[in-house]
Amino acid sequence: MRSVALSPVDIALVVAYLVGVTALGLWASRGIHSSRDYFLAGRSLSWWAAGMSLVVSDIGAKDMVGLAGDAYRYGLVMMNFDLVGCAIPVLIAAFLFMPFFWLSGVTTVPEYLGRRYSQGVRTAFALIWSLFMVGTVATIMVSAAAMSATLFGLSFWTSVGLTTVLVGLYTVSGGLKAVVVTDVLSCVVLTAGAALVCGLGLAEVGGWSRLTTLVASHAWTADHLRLLPPATHEAYPWPALVLGLGFVLGPSYWIGNQAIVQRTLGTSSMQAARASYVLCAAIKTVFPLLLVLPGLLAVALLSEELGPPGAGWDGNRVLPLLVVRLVPPGALGVLVGAFAAGVMANLDSYVNSASTLIVTDLYRPFVNPEASDTRCLRVGRLLVVILLGAGALMSYQVSTRFGSVFEAFQTFLSFFQGALCALLLLGMLTRRATAAGGAAGMAAGVGVAAWLNLQGVLYLWTAWWSFAAAFLVVLVVSGFTARKSDEELHGLVCWVR
Repeated sequence: MRSVALSPVDIALVVAYLVGVTALGLWASRGIHSSRDYFLAGRSLSWWAAGMSLVVSDIGAKDMVGLAGDAYRYGLVMMNFDLVGCAIPVLIAAFLFMPFFWLSGVTTVPEYLGRRYSQGVRTAFALIWSLFMVGTVATIMVSAAAMSATLFGLSFWTSVGLTTVLVGLYTVSGGLKAVVVTDVLSCVVLTAGAALVCGLGLAEVGGWSRLTTLVASHAWTADHLRLLPPATHEAYPWPALVLGLGFVLGPSYWIGNQAIVQRTLGTSSMQAARASYVLCAAIKTVFPLLLVLPGLLAVALLSEELGPPGAGWDGNRVLPLLVVRLVPPGALGVLVGAFAAGVMANLDSYVNSASTLIVTDLYRPFVNPEASDTRCLRVGRLLVVILLGAGALMSYQVSTRFGSVFEAFQTFLSFFQGALCALLLLGMLTRRATAAGGAAGMAAGVGVAAWLNLQGVLYLWTAWWSFAAAFLVVLVVSGFTARKSDEELHGLVCWVR
């Protein structure tokens, strides 16, 4: 595989970024005296900082590498993950669902589910989310390793080890505030780096018109320029996009993802939380093209080297090879800094959120109910180290079992997002959903998702049918069981104020 040599300017830029972001995170760690400071930044975050953090919590290394690889395989359809799966769900989350997390005074999404349904539902989702977040950490580390192998010639485990240490330095000490402060810088650098690759690529190809001509010239790219492929498409038929992504994965990601919700709960007011979502939606309008265009550019420039996608094809190589081809010395430092921003922002977001969830929903209720605030703070910091280590150990399995890191991430989500979406919708929008209905619906949704995944069903269809199963079971079981009183549902359901 081709590689590049960083110029002194590139090295200086990369080192300056890594040192700067680590120092910024450590500086933001000052004043962490309680678990509230650590997990929710003392509810002191400004709306604009939380909004920029939301962007890079969602978009990071796994998306830069994964979407480029999948756009090479499938084309413009991958833009739908930010169009269909983000734009509308973000606004729905801001104006309909997020206020109930605030009104209920919870710290985590499972904690809300526990108050709305039962302790059993809360515990089950906390365990599922913890496993998912370890898998997500693994996908991010695989992204870092794929880029590092091409740019620096680093081995897989060397890259994983360095990533773990750098992110752990400030995330362990600083909690949510350190994460958000560093995410603001990462958001700016990430956007600049993605724009740099797209601009250089279009200049190399000869413009958009020439790009579309080159993309359409291959036998395997017949649907690459369609935003909504036909219903017979092998991976993304339009009905699955509309139902699985538009109705399930997108809304449940922005409504019920702990890494997302935690940023809004750390703001100073409900109005600030809503404003952070709106800012995130505005910034995200540019990312569908910035993340998918590199895949199309690789079709035009690197198809002879990469070849048509098939068995054993590695989509994680697309972006690194494109960077080698396009980015000249001097500018490479900006791009590497942008990628490092994506890696660090994604990792710190998920390990901090997972630590919060485990302490709040598992450690305090079951391990040490009498734990002091100081004890919970120490456990939260220790969990960051453990989660980073677990993700590092799992990363090799992710690298060998999936065609791209984005596919891995979405597959992990499909196991439980359908059930989560059904329980949140029925829990927040109706009094009638009962504790027994929630438990039965969760079991049905997760069970159907696991079975469909074992059958090799597309993850978009898995998400939809698991949602349908959970939704139906919650309604049926709730029809035969007693619901909670209005006093118990106060602040949890939109009709009970």
